[in-house]
Amino acid sequence: MIYCYLFEAKSIQQYLFRSGKLKDVIAASERLDNLIDSEKESVLNQVLLNAGLDSDLLALDKTKNDENSIHFLRCKGGAFYCYCQSETPLLKLRSLWTLTLQQLFPSLEFTDALTHADKLPVALDLAHQQLATDRNNPTIKFPFASAISARYQRSGKVAVPLSKLAFQASMNEDSVDLDTEHHRQAYKALEMKDNAALQDRFTPPELRGEIHYPVDIEKEFQTHADAKATNLVATRDIALIHIDGNGLGILLMGLKDALKGVDDNIYQHAFRQFSDALNKATIEAAQTATQWIVDNATYTIKSEGNKKYLPMRPIVLGGDDVTLLCRADLALTFSQIFCKEFKVASEKALAPIYDQHLKASGMKPYLTASGGILYNKAGHPFINSLSLVEDLCAHAKKLTKSITKSETEVGPAALAFYRISNAISSSFDQAFEQSQVFALDNNKHITMGKSAYFVEEVYANNLKRLDDISKHKAMTPAKWRQMATLLSQGDLDEAQAMFNRVKSLASDHNAMSHLSDAIQALLKADAIEGWYSEENGVLNCIINDLLIVDHFQPVIADEGDNNE
Repeated sequence: MIYCYLFEAKSIQQYLFRSGKLKDVIAASERLDNLIDSEKESVLNQVLLNAGLDSDLLALDKTKNDENSIHFLRCKGGAFYCYCQSETPLLKLRSLWTLTLQQLFPSLEFTDALTHADKLPVALDLAHQQLATDRNNPTIKFPFASAISARYQRSGKVAVPLSKLAFQASMNEDSVDLDTEHHRQAYKALEMKDNAALQDRFTPPELRGEIHYPVDIEKEFQTHADAKATNLVATRDIALIHIDGNGLGILLMGLKDALKGVDDNIYQHAFRQFSDALNKATIEAAQTATQWIVDNATYTIKSEGNKKYLPMRPIVLGGDDVTLLCRADLALTFSQIFCKEFKVASEKALAPIYDQHLKASGMKPYLTASGGILYNKAGHPFINSLSLVEDLCAHAKKLTKSITKSETEVGPAALAFYRISNAISSSFDQAFEQSQVFALDNNKHITMGKSAYFVEEVYANNLKRLDDISKHKAMTPAKWRQMATLLSQGDLDEAQAMFNRVKSLASDHNAMSHLSDAIQALLKADAIEGWYSEENGVLNCIINDLLIVDHFQPVIADEGDNNE
């Protein structure tokens, strides 16, 4: 008999951003990063050791391999799957693990399942069904205190006094909720300002210890290439990036089908290899993208002993997920580099598994990634930004899936971006409808942008073409901006007249022709008058997207200008 235990943390992103303070986000992300991993320092390994349980968590085939040995199929990204030939070790693990989790992360939501069957694949299927059922059922939560208890205003949770370490990591606060109190303790005790495992995984290995990441947006985060401008609140734009892998479920289903009827050890090894390879590919892609920022945007802070800093802050790096804060003008290029490198790195990392099990499947030997970039002011609440950037990521994934020919095909990488100038709590669709769709004098509506584009240049409607148009000398950003203003006022005729004037006065007529051709390729429809199209009675243009790309062109400052 095979017994399976599956565990998954839920709503991790919301948990990380709950208090809205960057210091707490950093501490929470670092603590969660250390929760489940195949490293000696991970909380999962410590629980196994304290429970006296034998397992292959740290390395495959490093167990006694008897009926009480626990074997792991996955142990990354806030989840672990394991099995054993005896139920007792898994019951012991489940009891101690959930107790430990509730002590370390009191309000972190999770789901788990313990099942059994004659074969490992069957037991796993049953466990996944239980997880899905549990995931869809609301959890009944009991209050930790009575209604008259003090509440921490940032999260609404019951407030508790600060310990000595947590107090040292706090400013002007004498009580917070229990999770935040634990985050503050860890931030101080583990010296997270300078030492953090998560940020090291973003950093190229040869630069670890030399490069630092800001923890204070007001004092350390250089949100503008010119250091003098960091003192001007009005110029403080920052980008929140969230990127998620495409095709993970497809590849897992293909691997599962390919492994039907094989020995349980082979089945476990294949899935464990897949988990480790995926994590490796994500790290490699993150380090390559970070290297570009190292090469172009490193700055020093004199008050910190001239330490070298990067204008970005890692938040999540687990499985195929990446979340970070980044200087606004660097965000699009960072994301493009990550997406391109993730495809290359995943193909390299997954090659042994593909060659051994998936060659006959007809599936592509790589994964892709799509994501969202939200541009906003540095002082905006993170919790609202998180919800929007997740919507943007879903918007990009929708574009990715739009051109796949079958459910088993991995779609190309895509990125969606949007800019907000004030704090909002609506969804992306609502925000876009309110700010980018305008009624015209002819009783029609015009949509000012698409927001999502493919990353790879093999597609006609890609980001590089959009970037080229934003730099086009034949039609300046100022003219596009004036047209956008006229359209927001419902005046299509005057906007068209302005475009025609620019076209007639242009000295390079070939440039205007190329501009129209490029816009038509991006619109995926016949361009009317060279700059907009019509589908189902709605006019579409890309003016807003052009203005965003133009406004956030990467600004590479000289090293001498990059010091605070």
